[in-house]
Amino acid sequence: MVPADIFISYPTMLNLASLCFPDDQKSCFYCCPPIRDPEADPLDNIEERRAMLRRNRKAINDNITLGQEISGESCWGLGFLDDEEKQAGCLLHPLRHNGRDLRNLTGYQFKCANALCREAMVFAELNPDEQNFCLSLCLDMDSFAYSSRSNPLMRLLAWETMMVQLIIIDAQENRKPFLAEYGFLWQTLDFRLDGYLAFETARKKGIDFLRHNLDHYISLRNALIDELKKLTDDPSFRTSGDRALIPAHRLEIPFALSRLLKFGAGLWELPATEAELILNKTEETLEKILLY
Repeated sequence: MVPADIFISYPTMLNLASLCFPDDQKSCFYCCPPIRDPEADPLDNIEERRAMLRRNRKAINDNITLGQEISGESCWGLGFLDDEEKQAGCLLHPLRHNGRDLRNLTGYQFKCANALCREAMVFAELNPDEQNFCLSLCLDMDSFAYSSRSNPLMRLLAWETMMVQLIIIDAQENRKPFLAEYGFLWQTLDFRLDGYLAFETARKKGIDFLRHNLDHYISLRNALIDELKKLTDDPSFRTSGDRALIPAHRLEIPFALSRLLKFGAGLWELPATEAELILNKTEETLEKILLY
C-alpha cells in the first residue's frame, strides 16, 4: 500500500535549502533519468517533457504496483511533485515514503542514490551567504529553466569552489549585472581547461584583470596546451620501469590542472615523474600571463 502522504512536498521535509530544492517554487531534475544523453537539456522539447512529468505523476500508484524495471533512458518515477506542477523530481525517493526507498523498483536504485552532480558539491561547500547569492540569480526561474545547464548559476558552479567564491566577492562589490560581467566565464572560457590558470590569475590580479586580458590569457593557455601535447613525443614518455602511466588526476598536481591535461592536451594518463615538469611549465605560463 502506498502511503497516503505520497505527494507531500519536499520542502516540508527538508529544513535547509539545497541546490536540488532551493525553494518551493522549483527544483532541479537534471540528473534524471539515470541514463541520458549528456547533451540533452531540460529545456529541450519542453512541452513533451511537461506532459511526461504530468503523466508519470498521475500514474505513479499503478506504476509502483507494477514495479517495472526501466531501460534507464526514461523513468516512470520522474514526475511533478506537486499539484501546481512547480517542482519535478523522483516520485520514488525515500523522503516521499517515510524513509522507504522505492527506487529499487526501477533497477537503478544504486545509481540514483549515489547521483550528486559537481555543481551540488560545490554549492554545499559555500557558506550560507554565498549560497543565498547564488540562489538570487534564479529567483524567477521555473524548474525547467533552473535545471538547464544554460542556467548561469549552474555554469558558475561548474568552476572550482575557490573560483566561485572569488567571483561572488567580486560580484557583491561591483553590483553590476551578473550576466554582462561574468558571462565570459562560460562564453569564452571553459572551466575544464581554465580551472587552474584562470583561478590563479584572478586570485593574484583580480577578476577584472582576467576579464580585460582574455585574448592574452587564451593565447598563453593554448601555447601551454601545445607544449604539454609534445610530452608524448619523448620516446621515454611511455611505460618503462618506474615510468608506469597513472591517471592524470592522480598526479601530484592540483585537480583543476589535471583537467587541463585531460580535456586540453588529451593526456589522460602520464608517468608520475612528469608532475614536476608539468607544474614548472604551468607556472612559467602563469608568470607570463601576470606580467602583461
